[in-house]
Amino acid sequence: MKVRLVGQDIDYIDPVGLMLVSAAAKAQGHSTHLGILSRESVIDKIDALRPDVVAYSSSTGEHKYYLHANEAIKSRFPDVFTIMGGPHPTFCPEAHEEGSLDAVCVGEGDEAFPELLTRLERGDSVSGLRNIITRKGKTNEIRNLYPDLDNLPFPDRDLFYQTTELGQWPLKSFMASRGCPYNCTYCFNHVFRKLYQDKGKLLRRHSVEYVIEEIKRVRSKYPMGFVKFYDDIFVYKVDSWLEEFVSKYKKEIGLPFHCLTRADLMTDDIARLLKEAGCRSISMSIEAGNSRFRNEVLKRGMSEDQIVAAFNTCR
Repeated sequence: MKVRLVGQDIDYIDPVGLMLVSAAAKAQGHSTHLGILSRESVIDKIDALRPDVVAYSSSTGEHKYYLHANEAIKSRFPDVFTIMGGPHPTFCPEAHEEGSLDAVCVGEGDEAFPELLTRLERGDSVSGLRNIITRKGKTNEIRNLYPDLDNLPFPDRDLFYQTTELGQWPLKSFMASRGCPYNCTYCFNHVFRKLYQDKGKLLRRHSVEYVIEEIKRVRSKYPMGFVKFYDDIFVYKVDSWLEEFVSKYKKEIGLPFHCLTRADLMTDDIARLLKEAGCRSISMSIEAGNSRFRNEVLKRGMSEDQIVAAFNTCR
């Protein structure tokens, strides 16, 4: 099947979600093609390609652009199957009622999307498919969280790198893990955890070998001068994974990198290891200088002393 994957814009952060969806589709023999709403006529590209499926991945707010585009697509090409995944339909599953979408994907689509394509190719009904809600269907059960991230194909970066300026952009983004155990009220993770209650292990991590191999593959084909790890929290503590990462990254990659963590997790040992590996910058969000607001309202759970100490440690 031919799949047109549609994004709104290029913001210089690798859209790993769409890249993974593309890789999963290609692994089953389907072809994938990119469309960017802000810079081209997706209608013209669909007219030229005549895809079987058009898919979007959207956050809330951004979804309005896709719903608007989908109206035009469905009015011109009513037989094209259209679906939206990502944060918006995951936390607002009623999104399938908002416009002319044929379906939405709730939660992780690593298994659901390829299965959807298989059913569509066979002419089978997609009603009852876990994680998928159709316009005429009911809210189906979601499947368990994908347990072993190393079994996933590497993200299909060629989808973006060969057709947009992301390929020549020297900073490349990677994800070494999924999940976050904290309950910050402004974030989605506490709701995501309820959605997947009793559905498997929330915190999952690629092996160091997988992470190093993915970076090597990208660097072998495209310019790369800096690496940015977009994990919600890249480092929780000094453990065997971090020690192995430090050893292999500095030896086999050797590029400066950025990562995210929390001030109440930062220690001297973590700072030393990250520096040894090549870390040059770290994000540790404060969110609010007022401790009552930070901890009682935002549920950050960290003191001013911890924040100051963490930044001094990194300095």
